[in-house]
Amino acid sequence: YDIQDVGSRTYTYISTLRLAMEAAKECGKTVIVLDRPNPVGCEIVEAPVLEDRFESFVGIDNLPMAHGMTVGELARFFNREIGVDLKVVPMEGYTRDMIFQDTGLEWVQTSPNIPDIQSVFGYMATGLGEGTGIRQADKFKWIGGSGIDSERFAKLLNSAGLPGVEFIPENQGSQGGVRLHITDYHSFNPAKTGLYALAYARQLNNFTVPKSGSTIVMFDKIMGTDRVGQWLEQKLSPQEIERRYRDELEAFKHERQRYLIYGYTHIYAGKPGQVGVAVNNVPLYLDSAPYIDSNDRTMVPVRAISEAIGAQVDWDEAKRQVTIRNGESVVKLWIDNPEIDVNGEKHTMDTQPVIKDDRTMVPLRFVGEYLGMNVDWNEAHRLAILTR
Repeated sequence: YDIQDVGSRTYTYISTLRLAMEAAKECGKTVIVLDRPNPVGCEIVEAPVLEDRFESFVGIDNLPMAHGMTVGELARFFNREIGVDLKVVPMEGYTRDMIFQDTGLEWVQTSPNIPDIQSVFGYMATGLGEGTGIRQADKFKWIGGSGIDSERFAKLLNSAGLPGVEFIPENQGSQGGVRLHITDYHSFNPAKTGLYALAYARQLNNFTVPKSGSTIVMFDKIMGTDRVGQWLEQKLSPQEIERRYRDELEAFKHERQRYLIYGYTHIYAGKPGQVGVAVNNVPLYLDSAPYIDSNDRTMVPVRAISEAIGAQVDWDEAKRQVTIRNGESVVKLWIDNPEIDVNGEKHTMDTQPVIKDDRTMVPLRFVGEYLGMNVDWNEAHRLAILTR
Protein backbone atom coordinates (compact mmCIF):
# COMPACT_ATOMS: atom_id res chain seq x y z
CA TYR A 1 0.00 0.00 0.00
CA ASP A 2 1.60 3.25 -1.16
CA ILE A 3 -1.15 5.86 -1.52
CA GLN A 4 -1.23 9.46 -0.31
CA ASP A 5 -4.05 10.29 2.15
CA VAL A 6 -5.50 13.71 3.07
CA GLY A 7 -5.95 13.21 6.83
CA SER A 8 -9.74 12.77 6.94
CA ARG A 9 -11.73 9.68 7.98
CA THR A 10 -14.11 10.23 5.06
CA TYR A 11 -11.41 10.12 2.38
CA THR A 12 -11.87 6.55 1.23
CA TYR A 13 -8.30 5.52 0.46
CA ILE A 14 -7.89 4.55 4.12
CA SER A 15 -11.13 2.56 3.92
CA THR A 16 -9.61 0.63 1.03
CA LEU A 17 -6.52 0.01 3.18
CA ARG A 18 -8.59 -1.52 5.98
CA LEU A 19 -10.59 -3.70 3.57
CA ALA A 20 -7.37 -4.86 1.92
CA MET A 21 -5.96 -5.77 5.34
CA GLU A 22 -9.08 -7.82 6.11
CA ALA A 23 -8.83 -9.62 2.76
CA ALA A 24 -5.12 -10.29 3.29
CA LYS A 25 -5.88 -11.82 6.69
CA GLU A 26 -8.43 -14.17 5.12
CA CYS A 27 -5.92 -15.20 2.46
CA GLY A 28 -2.91 -15.50 4.77
CA LYS A 29 -1.02 -12.69 3.03
CA THR A 30 1.33 -10.03 4.39
CA VAL A 31 0.40 -6.35 4.09
CA ILE A 32 3.24 -3.89 3.54
CA VAL A 33 2.47 -0.20 4.04
CA LEU A 34 4.92 2.40 2.76
CA ASP A 35 4.15 5.29 5.06
CA ARG A 36 3.35 8.79 3.81
CA PRO A 37 2.79 12.13 5.58
CA ASN A 38 -0.54 13.26 6.95
CA PRO A 39 -0.72 16.47 4.90
CA VAL A 40 -2.71 18.47 7.48
CA GLY A 41 -0.37 17.30 10.23
CA CYS A 42 -0.67 14.84 13.08
CA GLU A 43 -1.48 17.42 15.75
CA ILE A 44 -5.06 18.04 14.58
CA VAL A 45 -7.42 15.44 16.09
CA GLU A 46 -11.00 16.70 15.97
CA ALA A 47 -14.75 15.93 15.83
CA PRO A 48 -16.91 13.15 17.30
CA VAL A 49 -15.61 9.58 17.15
CA LEU A 50 -17.49 7.32 14.74
CA GLU A 51 -20.08 5.04 16.36
CA ASP A 52 -20.35 1.42 15.15
CA ARG A 53 -23.88 1.88 13.78
CA PHE A 54 -22.63 4.49 11.31
CA GLU A 55 -19.74 2.50 9.86
CA SER A 56 -19.56 2.81 6.07
CA PHE A 57 -17.07 3.32 3.27
CA VAL A 58 -16.70 6.96 4.42
CA GLY A 59 -16.24 5.80 8.01
CA ILE A 60 -14.46 2.46 8.20
CA ASP A 61 -13.44 2.51 11.87
CA ASN A 62 -13.93 4.30 15.18
CA LEU A 63 -12.07 7.46 14.18
CA PRO A 64 -12.88 11.16 14.48
CA MET A 65 -13.15 13.18 11.30
CA ALA A 66 -9.55 14.41 11.70
CA HIS A 67 -7.61 11.43 13.06
CA GLY A 68 -4.12 12.95 13.19
CA MET A 69 -2.37 9.78 12.00
CA THR A 70 -0.28 8.71 9.03
CA VAL A 71 -1.44 5.78 6.90
CA GLY A 72 1.16 3.58 8.59
CA GLU A 73 -0.19 4.51 12.01
CA LEU A 74 -3.75 3.96 10.79
CA ALA A 75 -2.77 0.50 9.56
CA ARG A 76 -1.45 -0.32 13.04
CA PHE A 77 -4.70 1.03 14.53
CA PHE A 78 -6.85 -1.03 12.13
CA ASN A 79 -4.80 -4.12 12.91
CA ARG A 80 -5.92 -4.12 16.56
CA GLU A 81 -9.05 -5.90 15.29
CA ILE A 82 -7.69 -7.66 12.19
CA GLY A 83 -4.42 -9.30 13.22
CA VAL A 84 -2.94 -9.53 9.73
CA ASP A 85 0.82 -9.90 9.24
CA LEU A 86 1.55 -6.18 8.89
CA LYS A 87 4.81 -4.46 8.03
CA VAL A 88 4.97 -0.67 8.07
CA VAL A 89 7.97 0.98 6.42
CA PRO A 90 8.32 4.26 8.36
CA MET A 91 9.36 7.58 6.87
CA GLU A 92 12.74 9.04 7.68
CA GLY A 93 12.94 12.51 9.18
CA TYR A 94 9.19 12.87 9.78
CA THR A 95 7.76 14.45 12.94
CA ARG A 96 4.20 14.88 14.21
CA ASP A 97 4.24 18.65 13.92
CA MET A 98 4.98 18.61 10.19
CA ILE A 99 2.37 19.60 7.65
CA PHE A 100 2.84 18.73 3.99
CA GLN A 101 4.58 22.00 3.18
CA ASP A 102 7.31 21.12 5.70
CA THR A 103 8.26 17.89 3.93
CA GLY A 104 9.73 19.50 0.82
CA LEU A 105 7.60 17.19 -1.31
CA GLU A 106 5.51 18.33 -4.27
CA TRP A 107 1.78 17.73 -3.92
CA VAL A 108 0.44 15.32 -6.55
CA GLN A 109 -3.30 15.52 -7.19
CA THR A 110 -4.97 12.67 -5.28
CA SER A 111 -8.45 13.01 -6.82
CA PRO A 112 -10.23 15.42 -9.19
CA ASN A 113 -11.31 17.86 -6.46
CA ILE A 114 -8.00 17.79 -4.55
CA PRO A 115 -5.59 19.35 -7.06
CA ASP A 116 -3.53 21.36 -4.58
CA ILE A 117 -2.64 21.74 -0.92
CA GLN A 118 -5.26 24.46 -0.40
CA SER A 119 -7.95 21.94 -1.36
CA VAL A 120 -6.48 19.41 1.07
CA PHE A 121 -6.82 21.83 3.97
CA GLY A 122 -10.27 22.97 2.84
CA TYR A 123 -11.67 19.44 2.45
CA MET A 124 -12.94 18.98 6.02
CA ALA A 125 -13.64 22.69 6.48
CA THR A 126 -16.13 22.99 3.61
CA GLY A 127 -17.23 19.50 2.62
CA LEU A 128 -19.27 18.23 5.59
CA GLY A 129 -22.75 19.46 4.64
CA GLU A 130 -24.03 16.55 2.54
CA GLY A 131 -27.82 16.76 2.29
CA THR A 132 -28.12 20.08 4.14
CA GLY A 133 -27.89 22.43 1.17
CA ILE A 134 -24.65 23.81 2.59
CA ARG A 135 -22.09 23.02 -0.06
CA GLN A 136 -18.48 23.53 -1.04
CA ALA A 137 -17.28 25.16 -4.24
CA ASP A 138 -14.02 25.87 -6.04
CA LYS A 139 -12.55 22.56 -4.91
CA PHE A 140 -13.15 23.01 -1.18
CA LYS A 141 -12.20 26.68 -0.99
CA TRP A 142 -15.70 28.15 -0.51
CA ILE A 143 -18.68 27.15 1.63
CA GLY A 144 -22.23 28.46 1.56
CA GLY A 145 -25.78 27.90 0.38
CA SER A 146 -29.21 29.36 -0.28
CA GLY A 147 -30.52 31.74 2.34
CA ILE A 148 -27.06 32.55 3.69
CA ASP A 149 -26.16 36.20 4.17
CA SER A 150 -22.48 36.28 3.21
CA GLU A 151 -21.62 39.26 5.39
CA ARG A 152 -23.31 37.83 8.51
CA PHE A 153 -21.79 34.38 7.89
CA ALA A 154 -18.30 35.87 7.60
CA LYS A 155 -18.82 37.99 10.72
CA LEU A 156 -19.92 34.99 12.80
CA LEU A 157 -16.99 32.86 11.67
CA ASN A 158 -14.40 35.61 12.00
CA SER A 159 -15.56 36.37 15.54
CA ALA A 160 -15.32 32.72 16.63
CA GLY A 161 -11.57 32.81 17.19
CA LEU A 162 -10.83 29.94 14.80
CA PRO A 163 -7.04 29.81 14.40
CA GLY A 164 -5.15 30.31 11.17
CA VAL A 165 -8.02 31.35 8.91
CA GLU A 166 -9.99 34.39 7.76
CA PHE A 167 -13.40 34.21 6.09
CA ILE A 168 -14.11 36.49 3.15
CA PRO A 169 -17.80 37.06 2.27
CA GLU A 170 -18.52 35.97 -1.28
CA ASN A 171 -21.69 35.10 -3.18
CA GLN A 172 -21.80 32.27 -5.69
CA GLY A 173 -24.74 33.16 -7.91
CA SER A 174 -27.80 33.45 -5.67
CA GLN A 175 -26.10 31.64 -2.80
CA GLY A 176 -24.20 33.36 -0.03
CA GLY A 177 -21.09 32.05 1.62
CA VAL A 178 -17.47 32.64 2.50
CA ARG A 179 -14.13 31.95 0.91
CA LEU A 180 -11.44 30.48 3.14
CA HIS A 181 -8.23 32.45 3.40
CA ILE A 182 -5.82 30.27 5.38
CA THR A 183 -3.27 32.51 7.09
CA ASP A 184 -1.42 29.88 9.16
CA TYR A 185 -1.52 26.31 7.92
CA HIS A 186 0.10 24.97 11.09
CA SER A 187 -2.59 26.27 13.45
CA PHE A 188 -5.60 25.92 11.11
CA ASN A 189 -8.03 23.19 12.25
CA PRO A 190 -10.07 22.06 9.22
CA ALA A 191 -12.52 19.72 10.98
CA LYS A 192 -13.31 22.18 13.76
CA THR A 193 -13.80 24.92 11.17
CA GLY A 194 -16.21 22.70 9.24
CA LEU A 195 -18.37 22.05 12.30
CA TYR A 196 -18.43 25.73 13.21
CA ALA A 197 -19.43 26.63 9.65
CA LEU A 198 -22.37 24.20 9.73
CA ALA A 199 -23.54 25.43 13.14
CA TYR A 200 -23.50 29.07 12.05
CA ALA A 201 -25.13 28.26 8.70
CA ARG A 202 -27.96 26.51 10.55
CA GLN A 203 -28.47 29.64 12.64
CA LEU A 204 -28.69 31.76 9.49
CA ASN A 205 -30.90 29.75 7.12
CA ASN A 206 -32.46 27.06 9.34
CA PHE A 207 -31.66 24.29 6.86
CA THR A 208 -33.38 20.92 7.22
CA VAL A 209 -31.10 18.47 9.00
CA PRO A 210 -30.99 15.04 7.29
CA LYS A 211 -32.18 12.25 9.59
CA SER A 212 -31.44 8.54 9.63
CA GLY A 213 -34.19 5.97 10.02
CA SER A 214 -34.03 2.39 8.83
CA THR A 215 -31.47 3.71 6.34
CA ILE A 216 -28.48 5.76 7.47
CA VAL A 217 -28.33 9.07 5.61
CA MET A 218 -25.03 10.20 4.12
CA PHE A 219 -24.81 13.19 6.47
CA ASP A 220 -24.72 10.88 9.50
CA LYS A 221 -22.26 8.55 7.76
CA ILE A 222 -19.93 11.50 7.22
CA MET A 223 -20.31 12.66 10.81
CA GLY A 224 -20.01 9.10 12.13
CA THR A 225 -22.99 9.76 14.40
CA ASP A 226 -26.51 11.21 14.38
CA ARG A 227 -25.71 13.41 17.38
CA VAL A 228 -24.26 16.24 15.27
CA GLY A 229 -27.56 16.44 13.42
CA GLN A 230 -29.43 16.53 16.73
CA TRP A 231 -27.17 19.29 18.03
CA LEU A 232 -27.70 21.31 14.86
CA GLU A 233 -31.48 20.88 15.17
CA GLN A 234 -31.23 22.22 18.71
CA LYS A 235 -29.22 25.16 17.32
CA LEU A 236 -26.48 24.61 19.86
CA SER A 237 -23.54 26.95 19.55
CA PRO A 238 -20.46 25.43 17.91
CA GLN A 239 -18.64 25.89 21.21
CA GLU A 240 -21.27 23.76 22.97
CA ILE A 241 -21.11 21.13 20.21
CA GLU A 242 -17.36 20.98 20.73
CA ARG A 243 -17.85 20.46 24.48
CA ARG A 244 -20.32 17.63 23.83
CA TYR A 245 -17.76 15.44 22.05
CA ARG A 246 -14.65 16.47 23.98
CA ASP A 247 -14.55 13.48 26.38
CA GLU A 248 -14.83 10.83 23.66
CA LEU A 249 -12.18 12.62 21.62
CA GLU A 250 -9.76 12.61 24.57
CA ALA A 251 -10.43 8.88 25.07
CA PHE A 252 -9.59 8.27 21.40
CA LYS A 253 -6.36 10.26 21.71
CA HIS A 254 -5.34 8.02 24.60
CA GLU A 255 -6.29 4.82 22.77
CA ARG A 256 -4.39 5.68 19.60
CA GLN A 257 -1.10 6.39 21.38
CA ARG A 258 0.05 2.77 21.28
CA TYR A 259 -0.23 2.76 17.47
CA LEU A 260 1.72 5.97 16.80
CA ILE A 261 5.13 5.79 15.16
CA TYR A 262 6.46 9.34 15.14
CA GLY A 263 7.30 11.81 17.87
CA TYR A 264 7.96 15.52 17.81
CA THR A 265 11.72 15.11 17.38
CA HIS A 266 12.56 12.17 15.20
CA ILE A 267 14.50 9.51 17.06
CA TYR A 268 16.92 8.95 14.21
CA ALA A 269 18.01 12.58 14.15
CA GLY A 270 20.97 11.84 16.40
CA LYS A 271 20.86 15.18 18.20
CA PRO A 272 22.61 15.45 21.57
CA GLY A 273 20.47 14.45 24.53
CA GLN A 274 17.70 12.75 22.57
CA VAL A 275 16.58 9.28 23.59
CA GLY A 276 14.26 7.19 21.42
CA VAL A 277 12.46 3.89 21.81
CA ALA A 278 11.47 1.35 19.15
CA VAL A 279 9.33 -1.76 19.69
CA ASN A 280 9.84 -4.59 17.19
CA ASN A 281 11.73 -2.14 14.96
CA VAL A 282 8.89 0.40 14.85
CA PRO A 283 9.68 3.82 16.39
CA LEU A 284 7.37 4.51 19.31
CA TYR A 285 5.70 7.86 19.95
CA LEU A 286 5.68 8.67 23.67
CA ASP A 287 3.74 11.56 25.21
CA SER A 288 6.47 12.03 27.84
CA ALA A 289 10.08 12.12 26.69
CA PRO A 290 12.39 9.25 27.75
CA TYR A 291 15.60 10.27 29.50
CA ILE A 292 18.77 8.84 31.05
CA ASP A 293 18.70 9.07 34.85
CA SER A 294 21.63 9.58 37.23
CA ASN A 295 22.14 5.80 37.37
CA ASP A 296 22.60 5.65 33.59
CA ARG A 297 19.22 3.95 33.10
CA THR A 298 16.76 4.79 30.33
CA MET A 299 13.53 5.90 31.97
CA VAL A 300 10.26 5.63 30.02
CA PRO A 301 6.54 6.27 30.75
CA VAL A 302 5.25 2.95 32.04
CA ARG A 303 1.77 2.96 30.53
CA ALA A 304 2.84 3.88 27.01
CA ILE A 305 5.68 1.37 26.88
CA SER A 306 3.60 -1.41 28.44
CA GLU A 307 0.68 -0.93 26.09
CA ALA A 308 3.07 -0.85 23.12
CA ILE A 309 4.14 -4.42 23.90
CA GLY A 310 0.60 -5.57 24.63
CA ALA A 311 0.77 -5.49 28.44
CA GLN A 312 -1.83 -4.16 30.89
CA VAL A 313 -1.05 -1.58 33.58
CA ASP A 314 -2.81 -0.93 36.90
CA TRP A 315 -2.05 1.85 39.37
CA ASP A 316 -2.67 1.65 43.13
CA GLU A 317 -2.59 5.20 44.44
CA ALA A 318 -2.64 4.17 48.12
CA LYS A 319 0.39 1.90 47.73
CA ARG A 320 1.99 4.01 44.95
CA GLN A 321 2.33 0.71 43.16
CA VAL A 322 2.41 -0.12 39.45
CA THR A 323 1.36 -3.60 38.35
CA ILE A 324 2.16 -4.74 34.80
CA ARG A 325 0.66 -7.94 33.36
CA ASN A 326 1.92 -9.47 30.14
CA GLY A 327 0.65 -12.98 29.55
CA GLU A 328 1.71 -15.02 32.57
CA SER A 329 4.24 -12.43 33.74
CA VAL A 330 3.27 -10.05 36.55
CA VAL A 331 5.67 -7.26 37.52
CA LYS A 332 5.13 -4.91 40.46
CA LEU A 333 7.07 -1.71 41.12
CA TRP A 334 6.81 1.06 43.69
CA ILE A 335 7.54 4.77 43.27
CA ASP A 336 10.89 5.87 44.78
CA ASN A 337 11.68 2.23 45.67
CA PRO A 338 14.33 0.08 43.96
CA GLU A 339 12.49 -3.14 44.84
CA ILE A 340 10.71 -5.02 42.03
CA ASP A 341 8.45 -8.06 42.34
CA VAL A 342 8.50 -10.46 39.38
CA ASN A 343 5.94 -13.27 39.61
CA GLY A 344 6.20 -13.21 43.40
CA GLU A 345 10.01 -13.07 43.55
CA LYS A 346 11.67 -9.94 44.93
CA HIS A 347 14.62 -8.32 43.16
CA THR A 348 16.50 -5.05 43.66
CA MET A 349 17.21 -2.66 40.82
CA ASP A 350 20.05 -0.15 40.73
CA THR A 351 17.54 2.67 40.17
CA GLN A 352 13.91 3.34 41.04
CA PRO A 353 10.64 4.43 39.40
CA VAL A 354 9.68 8.09 39.75
CA ILE A 355 6.80 10.39 38.90
CA LYS A 356 7.88 13.10 36.47
CA ASP A 357 5.50 15.60 34.87
CA ASP A 358 2.53 13.50 36.07
CA ARG A 359 3.89 10.39 34.33
CA THR A 360 5.23 7.29 36.06
CA MET A 361 8.70 6.69 34.64
CA VAL A 362 10.30 3.25 34.98
CA PRO A 363 13.69 1.78 33.98
CA LEU A 364 13.20 0.31 30.53
CA ARG A 365 15.73 -2.52 30.65
CA PHE A 366 14.51 -4.00 33.93
CA VAL A 367 10.85 -3.79 33.00
CA GLY A 368 11.33 -4.89 29.40
CA GLU A 369 13.43 -7.94 30.21
CA TYR A 370 11.22 -9.04 33.10
CA LEU A 371 8.28 -8.92 30.68
CA GLY A 372 10.06 -11.19 28.21
CA MET A 373 11.45 -8.60 25.78
CA ASN A 374 14.99 -8.33 24.49
CA VAL A 375 16.38 -4.84 25.13
CA ASP A 376 19.26 -3.44 23.09
CA TRP A 377 20.85 0.00 22.99
CA ASN A 378 22.02 1.75 19.81
CA GLU A 379 24.47 4.40 21.00
CA ALA A 380 24.86 6.02 17.57
CA HIS A 381 21.15 6.89 17.49
CA ARG A 382 20.63 6.92 21.28
CA LEU A 383 17.86 4.42 20.66
CA ALA A 384 16.52 1.69 22.96
CA ILE A 385 15.21 -1.24 20.91
CA LEU A 386 12.74 -3.79 22.29
CA THR A 387 12.13 -7.04 20.40
CA ARG A 388 10.61 -10.40 21.20
